[in-house]
Amino acid sequence: MRKASQVPHIIRIPANHELPSGPRRRFVEELHRHYRAARRPALRVISDRIKDRDDLSGTASPETIRRMLRGATVPANWETVNAVLIVLCELAGRDSAGYAGYYVDESEALTYAESLEFAWNEALDNLPALPYSDEPPF
Repeated sequence: MRKASQVPHIIRIPANHELPSGPRRRFVEELHRHYRAARRPALRVISDRIKDRDDLSGTASPETIRRMLRGATVPANWETVNAVLIVLCELAGRDSAGYAGYYVDESEALTYAESLEFAWNEALDNLPALPYSDEPPF
């Protein structure tokens, strides 16, 4: 029998009251789709696999990955998101360039990477405005 400290920590998708419907939630749902397909690996495993690869330009610490899966952050650079996606797809035994089953229109199917990138862009475009601006005062 495992002790409580030995039970692996599973990241669950946030409840609707924690992360309401909208672009950020769609990004998190898309990311969770890959996390579940990979059988919910430990965040350290994901992070270490990213570090071990020479062909990925992005990095992600376990904390960054946790915050992404919980919807607490949407990374500003695609390389971070893509690195997590590629490793999750590998752990799930699929190619990130494989078709996700989503369509832009009747004729254009999206790959896993395109689908996540679309959700990521939508989430970034709809982040709350900062309380300050880089515009000079008038």
